[in-house]
Amino acid sequence: MDIENILRMIGSALFMVFFFGFCVFIHELGHFLAAKWRGLHIVAFSLGFRKIWYKKIGGVEYRIGWLPFGGYVDLPQIDTTSIPKTEDGVELPPAKPLDRMITAFCGPFFNILFGLLLGTVIWIHGFPQDTPKMHNIAVGEIDKSGPEYQAGLRSDDVIVKLNDKKFYCTWNDFVQQIFFSVGKVSFGVDRNGKELIVSFEPRANPNSPSELRKEGIAWPYFSPRIPIMLHPDPGSPAEKAGIKNGDILIEAYGIKFAYPDDFIIMINQFEGKPMDLKVKRGEQIIEIKNLVPIIDNDIPEEFKNMYRYLIGVTFDHTSYTKISSVLKDSPAEKAGILPGDTIIKFNHKAIAPDETLAELISKIKTEPFILTVKRGNQEIDLPLQAQAKKICHFTIGSSVTVFEYPTPFELLYRTVDMSYKSIRGISYWVAKKIGLTESGSTIKPRNLSGPLGIADILYRSVYQGSLIIGIYFVTIISFALAIFNLLPLPVLDGGHMLLAAIQIVTRKSVPEKILQPITVMFVSLLILLMVYVTFYDFVRLRDRLMPDKEAKQPEPKKSTFRGKSGLKTSLQQQEMSPATAAPGTSQDKANAGKTDNKTDTSR
Repeated sequence: MDIENILRMIGSALFMVFFFGFCVFIHELGHFLAAKWRGLHIVAFSLGFRKIWYKKIGGVEYRIGWLPFGGYVDLPQIDTTSIPKTEDGVELPPAKPLDRMITAFCGPFFNILFGLLLGTVIWIHGFPQDTPKMHNIAVGEIDKSGPEYQAGLRSDDVIVKLNDKKFYCTWNDFVQQIFFSVGKVSFGVDRNGKELIVSFEPRANPNSPSELRKEGIAWPYFSPRIPIMLHPDPGSPAEKAGIKNGDILIEAYGIKFAYPDDFIIMINQFEGKPMDLKVKRGEQIIEIKNLVPIIDNDIPEEFKNMYRYLIGVTFDHTSYTKISSVLKDSPAEKAGILPGDTIIKFNHKAIAPDETLAELISKIKTEPFILTVKRGNQEIDLPLQAQAKKICHFTIGSSVTVFEYPTPFELLYRTVDMSYKSIRGISYWVAKKIGLTESGSTIKPRNLSGPLGIADILYRSVYQGSLIIGIYFVTIISFALAIFNLLPLPVLDGGHMLLAAIQIVTRKSVPEKILQPITVMFVSLLILLMVYVTFYDFVRLRDRLMPDKEAKQPEPKKSTFRGKSGLKTSLQQQEMSPATAAPGTSQDKANAGKTDNKTDTSR
């Protein structure tokens, strides 16, 4: 492990510890300042847990704990289930309902303020999107075993409506709307100028991104054709050839591309050969002639002097074995491989779930081998030999990453909306399980995350992404913490506010004999929920660090980087893959648009 990676790990861990703790600390600070303002008795205010240092000032004991995961405020007058007392056992008068309400509210309120502050950073800096926002989504490859195909969706269909509504969103946002849906999902489809309705029940997809696959959450059984939006650098070959900011790539080298990475890999596959492009500019189709890529030397040292072993195919983006296209004059074409073939064996042995064709070929390099493909009902053995090519690094000097600039209030609204849909989805999942409704959801209680899962998300958002992605997730977590605590349940801040509101309206507090058992029940349920979600957090962490080889699905690893051109590419994929592009799905936002120079990720 090199020093750069070690420092990155340390920095990511420090980011996780600081911001995880600070989100809790800022919450408790809100309670503390409100209690001081309302004149409530404060026993202690602690930064961290398990005190190792304390000092009493103005009757309040300020503590520092050796566990730096947040803090707490000891406010005996907030608890209405027992007689409030000081630390010396002296009885205190109960806090007024309005004071309790204000004190309880200020914890979540400070989380919202903190989220809005961090959200301003996102608004100014911008956040990398997984894809451009789209008014419609063209269907690329589609899995015939999926519910969408069985309901009538076909390749080249254009989805213009989702659940009877027009949309303008990224691919990941579109997918989220599907798996947050309850019951059937309907697509409004344009097929050769005719409008159709495709209605289906979403279900878990075994070819979805690895973490979602294990969660059992619905994922589309088709891949989209992602618009490749170009943003040329000043003075770059792309700008000199006439490409304008926002042009959408239609075709290059006579090939149409379904995903930006495919285009990048193809530039290198052709080793800088001059290209003719077609781009869409507004409603016009513009032809760009004789665009000559240049060598990009701004790459990590580890990717220099590497070789890749190629047979010259591209894969279907919904499968790791189905061939989408075959390059002219490639070993694959000469061997007789055709688009639509499905690879089933390598040297007469079935390809295991944890193996990829790229890995198998990289082991034997240019040695001859037999590839068995399925074509219709036939199994055909084809002799092949990969070509060894030194990886060249060419660029046209154009970025394909699109940045979004959401306002802090938009981020707050999105978090509220997602929280509502999560609670609704879980409620419908439970209701269907016990037979109360026929409409279900694939969102389950096990999909929630506890402290371990949140800490893991924060760590990976920086380690696998960037600082701005980490700040984005801190913003969402701070908002989510506020929303959770505002739920009107006993022991949560929302519960304290509800009890205070009842007392204001009825002028009587809820009797202790009623409140006590209800509080104990909800405390027990919350503890059980915390144990439950933490267990699945641990399972997710274990599965990622120690994958089960028998259950593992083949997902080619790649390293993404952004050189001078700002153009995302996949060098490890070029080194290993016998294809010009590996199959996969769009990454989640934590992996989208990375700007770091050496990041391992899966697609």
